[in-house]
Amino acid sequence: MEFGYTATSLDHVAERLGATKGRVYHYFPSKADLFLGIHQAAMETLIAKVEPLLDLPGTAAERLHAMAMAHARMLMTRSPEQKVAVGKLERHLLRGATARHQRTLQAIVRLRDDYEELFAEVLRDGMREGIFEEQPARLATKPLLGALNWLTVWYHPRRGETGEDIDVIARTIADFVVKGLRKGGPLP
Repeated sequence: MEFGYTATSLDHVAERLGATKGRVYHYFPSKADLFLGIHQAAMETLIAKVEPLLDLPGTAAERLHAMAMAHARMLMTRSPEQKVAVGKLERHLLRGATARHQRTLQAIVRLRDDYEELFAEVLRDGMREGIFEEQPARLATKPLLGALNWLTVWYHPRRGETGEDIDVIARTIADFVVKGLRKGGPLP
């Protein structure tokens, strides 16, 4: 998270953990394995938090709001893992990746696609309900998740910050993305 993929070495990781490089290698045979492991864990965590919200009672807008809040909370409360995960995954690994890494990378890309589909599903529901503007749902997930993921750029935990403080930020961002998708939203 601090130095980026290229500038980080397993020596840095071991030092930060207070462990030996050998111990890190025991769990992650290469820096790419560690990087991919972070991405995979982050995506699995997001899916586990957000997917159950599809079945909440209420309108699609209410479900989308709950999903956006859960996503935002995860970015704020698990910032290091999520900050690494929302970065450019493919750029770091596509060139020269081993077949094993390519398979893992493809699995992570599928997880990302599955995660976007959760949001697209609730957007389609909202379009059928007449709540959201008609548009390609998968395309609409891009700016929606972009607005949420921007948290990793500007948000930094503050001393004394409470769960309520985090909820205010999450709610503000969730309100913004849901209002932007509603029929008669901010566009003229």
